[in-house]
Amino acid sequence: MTIRLRMEINGRSLETEAEEDLSLLRFLRERLGLAGTKNGCGKGHCGSCTVIVNGEARRSCLLRMKTLQGAKVLTIEGLSPGPEKPHFIQRAFIEEGAVQCGFCTPGMILAAKALLDANPDPDEKAVRGALRNNLCRCTGYASIIRAVKRAALLMKEEGTGRPDNGTPEDRTLDDGSPEDGAVGRSVVRKDAPAKAAGRPIYADDLSCPEALFGVLLLSEHAHAEIQEVDLGEARACPGVAAVLTAEDLPGRNGFGLFVPDQTVFARDEVFFRGEVIAAVYAGTREQAEYARSRIRVRYRKLPVLSDPEANFGKRARPVRPDLENNIAHHVSVRKGDSKKGFAEADVVVEGLYRTQAVEHAYLEPESALCRPEDDGSLTVWTGNQSSHAYRALIAASLAMPEEKIRVILTACGGGFGGKEEPTVQIHAALGTLKTGRPVRITLTREESIRMSVKRHPMKILMRHGASRNGRLTAMESRVIADAGAYLSQSKPVVFRSAVTAPGPYEVESVSADSWGVYTHSTPRGAFRGFGSTQACFASEIQMDKLARALGMDPVELRRRNGFSPGSITCTGQTLGDGTAFIATLEAAAAGLEDMKAEFRPRPRPDHIRLGFGIAGAYKNVGIGTGLGDGAGAAIELTENGRIILRIGAADMGQGSDTVAAQIASEVLDLPYDLFDVIACDTGTCPDGGMTTASRQTFVTGNAVKKAAAAFGSLLAGYLPAGAGARDSAALSLAWKLARDSGIIPRAEEYYLPPDTSPHRTRVEPPADGEDPTRGIHYSYCYAAAAVAVEVDIRTGKITVLKVRAAQDVGKAIHPQNVLGQIEGAVMMGVGYALCEEFLEDEDRCITDTLQKLKVPRIADAPEIDAVYAEDPQAAGPFGAKGIGEVGLNPVAPAISNAVFDAAGIRLQELPMNPERVLAALAARDPPRPPGVFQAQRASPPAWDGNDDKNCTRGGASGSSDCPGRG
Repeated sequence: MTIRLRMEINGRSLETEAEEDLSLLRFLRERLGLAGTKNGCGKGHCGSCTVIVNGEARRSCLLRMKTLQGAKVLTIEGLSPGPEKPHFIQRAFIEEGAVQCGFCTPGMILAAKALLDANPDPDEKAVRGALRNNLCRCTGYASIIRAVKRAALLMKEEGTGRPDNGTPEDRTLDDGSPEDGAVGRSVVRKDAPAKAAGRPIYADDLSCPEALFGVLLLSEHAHAEIQEVDLGEARACPGVAAVLTAEDLPGRNGFGLFVPDQTVFARDEVFFRGEVIAAVYAGTREQAEYARSRIRVRYRKLPVLSDPEANFGKRARPVRPDLENNIAHHVSVRKGDSKKGFAEADVVVEGLYRTQAVEHAYLEPESALCRPEDDGSLTVWTGNQSSHAYRALIAASLAMPEEKIRVILTACGGGFGGKEEPTVQIHAALGTLKTGRPVRITLTREESIRMSVKRHPMKILMRHGASRNGRLTAMESRVIADAGAYLSQSKPVVFRSAVTAPGPYEVESVSADSWGVYTHSTPRGAFRGFGSTQACFASEIQMDKLARALGMDPVELRRRNGFSPGSITCTGQTLGDGTAFIATLEAAAAGLEDMKAEFRPRPRPDHIRLGFGIAGAYKNVGIGTGLGDGAGAAIELTENGRIILRIGAADMGQGSDTVAAQIASEVLDLPYDLFDVIACDTGTCPDGGMTTASRQTFVTGNAVKKAAAAFGSLLAGYLPAGAGARDSAALSLAWKLARDSGIIPRAEEYYLPPDTSPHRTRVEPPADGEDPTRGIHYSYCYAAAAVAVEVDIRTGKITVLKVRAAQDVGKAIHPQNVLGQIEGAVMMGVGYALCEEFLEDEDRCITDTLQKLKVPRIADAPEIDAVYAEDPQAAGPFGAKGIGEVGLNPVAPAISNAVFDAAGIRLQELPMNPERVLAALAARDPPRPPGVFQAQRASPPAWDGNDDKNCTRGGASGSSDCPGRG
């Protein structure tokens, strides 16, 4: 039913008609074009759609128009005139680095405004309470809390908090003036003002009134034969322009970065519940959804093979008919003689570890807009992690030349690896190709969860031996990873789980094997940490067991074995400059002692146990293993005296645009604020490769450095000497002089990182003349984390009180960004450790909402003390290297180690939820105090791979402090 309403939107009166059950969110976005109010879930679980209604922060997706007669609504667009004149709360978020991917930012800012309007001087508890309905996946909430406090300070100091208020001098961010250089300074991020203003910069924000709406029909079963797809009724529905299936695909019906084995449209059989059966394109969303409901699919259900161990054996039935067996990938690492190493060990410990599938839960659901061009080409706007990779995949499926496809990166509301491969982009482009009209497709949150790749669950059997003085003599690891139904990124993930299994420690003898195994599960793909995260969970608990068995401080054991320049990895690489693990360990250890002094004196009930834990980690920077790597960058001068920097790195919130501009500013000695960055437009930008493997600061940063040097040489003869050469007027004059000379003031360069070597299963001494530092990767990053926890032995709840997180960054190009990345990684690590898990069965996705996935909220965020170590690596730009991933890795094992310290139980399965805590406490009979056990000798654990018994362990348990888990 349509009703007539009188409302006030952003201070302006409005009389309108609307369907009474239409949500305020859709009314604002679709009727008024106020795209600053974001749609992250449509269920009230994320808070991205928060607006202020009659003075209160409300989630607009939950409000129906029939309830809003006479309402006064404030959206982010009504808070300030725009990015040039931000409201003081927006400025506080910008200046505190509380804007990363930016998708949650408008909702956060409005929730903060409602709080400050009611309580001008909130304490942290009040801030957390006011933002309890607002999720953030990037920041870890720490900078957001600081931003709200800063906004309160601004309001208090300035009285009215008008947009033109001054900023307290002690917190002023750099303006990027070149006197002291741009590198190493926390300049205002390039993307932050627009994101804080709620500008329409994400794919689903883009206005295209003539576009068709596309929706996808997904499989209802994990494994079934498609016997019939009846499209007749759907094609006859009002407003429908096309209903397409595999039969309509002109090119390859497959995609994938390594092997294009995943179908664009399922044809005869489905292998997981997120496979696309058909796509519907219609004039309105409602018409498309109704037509989709009229598609009739007849299935014959087939056996679901969801257990990777059962699928591992040679006699196991293949998950797909095109497979000979279910082994997606196998990697072996051999260094030294592990049998000899265990024979020499005075202490041997082993354990069985399990990690879970996890949803990325980026707050921006996948979206794409495709438009036909007059020359027959297609332009696709979408968030992604490599526009060039998307272009290749789209072109292959549409049987079009790549140059006829242009992919333009829109602001990407989080990625974390999950947007390396397409979801809706091929289907949107196909719809445009077939109908000749623009097409937009945006997934609902439930669809996103069903379709998108997940973190690989792993079962890890690990064994360590050490001498009495703490020297690591031997280590063995056996990993089975659930790869899901298609390959996706399982090859590099499985690889990382093997080569990082020993952790950041020099071990004399290593034997590690990792297998990825296909199942009828949602495909597992790239996710922050990329296989090193799961291995780290096991290896760092093992280190804690060893330390306690030896009666040694856990920090000292890590100190004695930790990587330093000259250490040899399990793959035989001699580490060189920039190896700063010990620095991160010492920083975490100092924080651990501070936490003990802080928390031990506090009184607590008998049922609350206090514990402390520590863990380390390392991970590669770059692709490595002899594969192609590198990136390009181009710099050009414009007539108005501004400099355009074009790169191929996708900024998902980590700040790569800003870092690129800082590097160019530093090299050219020109103001940072004169640089405009355009990234990941295949029509105008060089290829930067995939934004993955913590590689973009290193490779794109170096490409920018080269391009800037070349550009500076080109421009030198046209710039006047002195300070006047540093402003836009001087640059505009230089442009005119260059043009008159017939010179185009533009430079483009490509950077190739140091060579790497393919992985060799067995480590051999370097041949004569062979560089021992040349290995499978040209760079590594290191981290350590210390935590304080409380364990409620009555309820099983684990509370993380504080985390000291230390990370090696080579050189901090933008210190605030670095700390923000560490804080965000820590919070993701807390969720991974305690609560997050993706669950599905044969016919349903169990955790189909953000709420069911248990993505951590601000109330769950511990105090995070983030620090970084600078040990420059000469090959990196100004000594910098990657930082985005490794900070996640040590958090979960540090928490597990702290739980053992608190309650004497080893939690070796994730997530460490209350049910598992209580079960472990119940299994402890009689209870033992932490650290009292005697490790036994054990024969090597192994999965033999010859039959269906794929997880057999030989010998006795090697860690008696691990009840029920080996």
